[in-house]
Amino acid sequence: MYVKRHAVRRGSKRYVYLRLVQAYRDEHGRVRHRVLKTLGREDELKASGQLEQLMGSFARLDPPMAGVRREVGPLLLAWHFITALDLVGTVDRALPQRGRQQLSVGEAVAVLCCSRLCSPSPLYDIAGWASGAALHELLGIPAALLNDDRLGRALEILAVYAETLRGTLAARAIERFGIDAGRLHVDLTALRVCGAYEGSALVANGWAQGQGVGRQVRALQAATADGVSLYVRPEPGNAAEVSLIAQSLERLRQLSGPGGLLILDSACGHPKTLCEIARAGLRFIVPLRAQTGFRERFLTDVGHDRLTALRYVSQREQKLPAELRTKYRGALRDWELTDPQTGETRRFQVAYIHSSEEHRETAAARERALTKAEEQLQRVKNGLGGRYYKTRKQVETRVARIITPNIDGLITTTTSTRNAKPTLAWERNHEAIAAAAQTDGIYALATNLPATRLTASQLLREYKGQQIVERRHRDYKQTLKVRPIFLHNDDRIYALTSIIGIALLIFGLIETELRKRLPDNELPPGLLPENRAAKPTGRNVLGAFQGLGLTYTQAGIELDRLTHTQRIILQLLDITPPWPEQKPGHLATS
Repeated sequence: MYVKRHAVRRGSKRYVYLRLVQAYRDEHGRVRHRVLKTLGREDELKASGQLEQLMGSFARLDPPMAGVRREVGPLLLAWHFITALDLVGTVDRALPQRGRQQLSVGEAVAVLCCSRLCSPSPLYDIAGWASGAALHELLGIPAALLNDDRLGRALEILAVYAETLRGTLAARAIERFGIDAGRLHVDLTALRVCGAYEGSALVANGWAQGQGVGRQVRALQAATADGVSLYVRPEPGNAAEVSLIAQSLERLRQLSGPGGLLILDSACGHPKTLCEIARAGLRFIVPLRAQTGFRERFLTDVGHDRLTALRYVSQREQKLPAELRTKYRGALRDWELTDPQTGETRRFQVAYIHSSEEHRETAAARERALTKAEEQLQRVKNGLGGRYYKTRKQVETRVARIITPNIDGLITTTTSTRNAKPTLAWERNHEAIAAAAQTDGIYALATNLPATRLTASQLLREYKGQQIVERRHRDYKQTLKVRPIFLHNDDRIYALTSIIGIALLIFGLIETELRKRLPDNELPPGLLPENRAAKPTGRNVLGAFQGLGLTYTQAGIELDRLTHTQRIILQLLDITPPWPEQKPGHLATS
């Protein structure tokens, strides 16, 4: 059965009709054709959009020939979790349907999630990737429908409902996989982009730690203690972290439940922000900012003599000898604040923590800064009276740039003029350096957790889990390659970064579910080169399925023989491939 173009002349005009034709053999074995239906005039079908619908319908029905291969790879894992979350149905039910759609928005979201998990690349030529992947066989989505226009329209529709869908899918993941969302690690990251993006409200100049100021989109992420990213929300690149946390408190409370615990970074360590989180009914652990004066309170209320040893060893130091491990000491104290909005008194607990590693690094960084400043001052002194330092004012201007805020007051400089020539002298302020060194290695963790049986060790242990969300930031930007972004429409950028956030949720589920189901002290082999066993991560699990494919044969679809590692992973995750494996020694032929 096929579609045939049939031309008809009426006077001076020529019309082309599309007919659905079936080929058959008559009683003498000769090939005949019969017209099953005339679909209509080609020009009218194009104008009404019906031709595109017909093409989409035929694309879903067109079976490949025997001998055709498709890449399966990690699609088996993605397909399992997309089905378990009912991703396609959830998206399509949340969005208004507009007539007949050959590719629903839910299907577009599923395809883009699979693309990021299986073959991460910029949003370019998705149809080309899909034509060689087993998307049609697993999800029923033909590559012919994945052109840029359809995907772009789907992104624009999704952008309006992305926030609601994020919450719905996170709640379904919690219910379906029994995820404990009582403790959420929340952090903000920056996605640097290239290009002008003129008129964009989402891509804007913003500051990022270690990167300075640049064009970026910010992304707020909340991950569970097990490493499942439940919430990824794109934000304008110039937005402040404190305001973004405040805007997301209600959604975070819904995810974690009443009394849920948030682990935040020091950007939220201001009294106003802490009171706002407490008013939202959430518990928190937040490192305080230096502006809160915690160092001064430590010296007056605690002191080094009252710190006691804490039992905590980081995972990266567990194999080190005891003498080489970081030593922690701490003390827990009450802290009362007046809520600036309600005026009521709020009682918090503050754990003052001393880290031997941070003490050592802080002292070394100060010494490097002082040495560098002295070297620069010496170069200025050597050039006094020369081309650049003819006057005292020029010298003072340069000295002000050399004495950065982190060493302000630690070096005393003196400038003057002698015989119409500027002079410069300096010396270290040893008293100020000694005073600054008194709080080296000290930081403070504030919390509103119930004081009953609360210890500094417990707060430290919970806070150190913040590396979980930082690892997920890395997976978001590197493994799933949210960058580079080639979209110049805010709705499409917002939707695409949200979709990759959904892919990150599935990425975390793959890792967490596999770890939960592993027998004690047993690691799957083959996750590292040379068939070495390793602790499962989303990255090495997906990598273990690279190269797996299927083949169309006269008897149907056959899956390549699974490796030992692939078989173990599928068994642990209760995933049954929908096709039989090729028999040992069998090569599929046409």
